[in-house]
Amino acid sequence: MYEIPWFKTETTIFSNRKIQIILNLPEGDTYFRVWIQLIALAVECNNKGRLEIGENNPMTIQNFSKIMGKSNKKIEKILKKFLELGMLKKEGETFLIKNWDKYQSIEKYERYQMQGRERQRKFREKHKSENEKSNVTKTLGNTEEKNTEYIENKKEENIREENENGFRQYKIWWSYSQRVQKMWILWQRIDSNRNWLFIC
Repeated sequence: MYEIPWFKTETTIFSNRKIQIILNLPEGDTYFRVWIQLIALAVECNNKGRLEIGENNPMTIQNFSKIMGKSNKKIEKILKKFLELGMLKKEGETFLIKNWDKYQSIEKYERYQMQGRERQRKFREKHKSENEKSNVTKTLGNTEEKNTEYIENKKEENIREENENGFRQYKIWWSYSQRVQKMWILWQRIDSNRNWLFIC
């Protein structure tokens, strides 16, 4: 069995009819404190709300008074009130917290723990399979990266070639235009000389 170092309580505990009755009694705070201590003791006993020192060894009025620091008479009066209100019940000599599942349910806790372990297992399997897929993707990604790199290099080479071709074409055009310009200048000189010759 699990040892659970806590117990649950509702936020509406002070709206509970029985708790309101207890708090309105003379020394109601003491009654309430003893009630909380009884729940805590039952959690420590870890036996479905049974208040026992050991297995099949029920707590006595004297045990309660020592643990809670109250007189036997006071504890007896408080426990009697809890029995009247149906907060405690007695089986033989053993006191039990009534509706124990309301405060603590080991079965629910165990079920919750199992569900948590199952969720964790599924998460790990999913994460493991994602890692395996990731490794395959990385391998494929490396191939894709190499292909992409190859394509990028080809593109750069083509651009360089185009630039070089363009530059060659530009050089050809430039040299051609320079020749044409020189020829034009020469032609003008010749033509201007002809005119001059004709004028003379």
